[in-house]
Amino acid sequence: MTRVLLDTSVVIALVKPSEATPDLTDFDGVAVSCLTWSELAAGLHSAPNVESMSRRLDEYDRLRTLLNQTIPYDESCVAAYRQLLARVATTGGTARSRPLDRMIAATALAAGLPLVTRDLADSRRFQGLLEIFER
Repeated sequence: MTRVLLDTSVVIALVKPSEATPDLTDFDGVAVSCLTWSELAAGLHSAPNVESMSRRLDEYDRLRTLLNQTIPYDESCVAAYRQLLARVATTGGTARSRPLDRMIAATALAAGLPLVTRDLADSRRFQGLLEIFER
């Protein structure tokens, strides 16, 4: 089919036992935004105790090995982010809401990749600009 960008919710679901593992078999390849790795790194440091921190670190390292195609957030992403925010403004949304989710969507748009998400609520605004798959 095609190569896609995974948003943070999909990456988390790959290791979270309480969530169904997303089916990514119909995609030729997957990539992850550097912003997703930053979000997950923040989660490492919010662990309630040492054991939880150690488990999260193991999961993070396993994911980094498994999902080794990382896309940087660069000037083309900034331009795409402005385009997405313009869409938000014209559809009655708030520009300051959900910035990291929207920056990850902008990364997909700039890279010309569809976005795979578990949260279609905000992403629906971007249909027509960005191909979106829910998993």
